Amino acid sequence: MHTLETALVNYWSRKTLSEKDLLETPDLGKVVLRTTIGFAAFAVLILGLNWMAASTIDRPQVAAVDQIRLMPAAKE
Repeated sequence: MHTLETALVNYWSRKTLSEKDLLETPDLGKVVLRTTIGFAAFAVLILGLNWMAASTIDRPQVAAVDQIRLMPAAKE
């Protein structure tokens, strides 16, 4: 078990950023590109879920709510 822990710590320490990497200023173009790609992927996910969702016709409770007409308040 000790060797597995040592291997995991060694792997993790190689994957993390060093102090030098953390203090460097990031390339603004890459940051904007990654942010744009992230937002686009999120938008596609939301649109895909919306497209896959059942329509209101298949859900009678929702369809019934759409047909409700509000009655005027009774005069006292």
